[in-house]
Amino acid sequence: MADRHVIIIGAGLGGLVCGKFLSHRGFTVTILEQSTQAGGALQTFVRDGIRFDTGFHSVGGLDRGEPLDLIFRQLGVRSLPWFRMEDDECIGCSEPFLRLSTGWEVERRHVLEPYRKSIWRLEGGGKTLIDALKTGQQVLLRKKVVAIEDRTVYCADGSSYRGDFVVSDIHPLTTMRMVRDHFRPAYLQRLEMLSNGPGAFTVYAKLRHGSIKHIKHSIFVNNDFMIHFGDEVVEGYARSLDIVTFQPADRERDAYAQELIRKASVRLPGLPEAIEKYWTSTPKTWERYTGTPGGSAYGICKNSTSDYLAPQTPLPWLFLTGQNLGLHGVLGTSISAINTCNSISLL
Repeated sequence: MADRHVIIIGAGLGGLVCGKFLSHRGFTVTILEQSTQAGGALQTFVRDGIRFDTGFHSVGGLDRGEPLDLIFRQLGVRSLPWFRMEDDECIGCSEPFLRLSTGWEVERRHVLEPYRKSIWRLEGGGKTLIDALKTGQQVLLRKKVVAIEDRTVYCADGSSYRGDFVVSDIHPLTTMRMVRDHFRPAYLQRLEMLSNGPGAFTVYAKLRHGSIKHIKHSIFVNNDFMIHFGDEVVEGYARSLDIVTFQPADRERDAYAQELIRKASVRLPGLPEAIEKYWTSTPKTWERYTGTPGGSAYGICKNSTSDYLAPQTPLPWLFLTGQNLGLHGVLGTSISAINTCNSISLL
């Protein structure tokens, strides 16, 4: 089995977890990533010396024996500096509904349940997890895939990579539109009929020293937006926070950011004056980095079991992985990666 080669498109969480497990099973793995850093929605960035997470703020169900704990122990990342957070604060809502927004009727209970048991954060954020998952794997950056044909993946820079199997961690519809091989048109039509969830608009705020007390939990307000505090704390005061909503902004981004800041100040008095500087990302930003149509933060909606996709496509050598297949989030994406690996290992 050691001579079987797998090419993985996308170094997001799904691609990295899939690569890690396939490597453990004796496959040779090459991961191609279009960006300048791995991570997908788990990427981090630094502005004015402050680190911000793009889509990774907390995980649920990491207590000993819980599902994510079992998976992360196999991956060797349970020993990272995880710490337990306080329960989420919900204002005007009965549960942290914005973890799902709308359109995830089938999976709401399955995704929320781990968060009811325990909520965890990782020092260093998504970068710490991605760096650990990358260890021992061949991840090639700046490799934007433009075509897939006969077990060969072609990149925009003219390079190509051939494997016994190809696994795509990017959106299934984006993937199949790059395939040059013939496959059943009905499969593509089915993908085109599936709906994607809304994109995320985020305000990343750098706070003035001593202005806002650090809070050790996330805040969900009126099923409208959520607030996550950054890791950096100085004498009990936060240095940064994110304000996230899943209602795509049709207006000018700065005006929309100011509106979110004003809304958040109801829970955090003095927030507008406390913000030294802020940056924003829109659904278009997500679309550019993840390749998901419309910049959907959680991908394909699962309103019924028929919306779930199998890892194997109509082409016997082409597989899918990631949150678009089944449940979303860190747990759902990890489970989908395991299902993909199992499907390949059985061949």
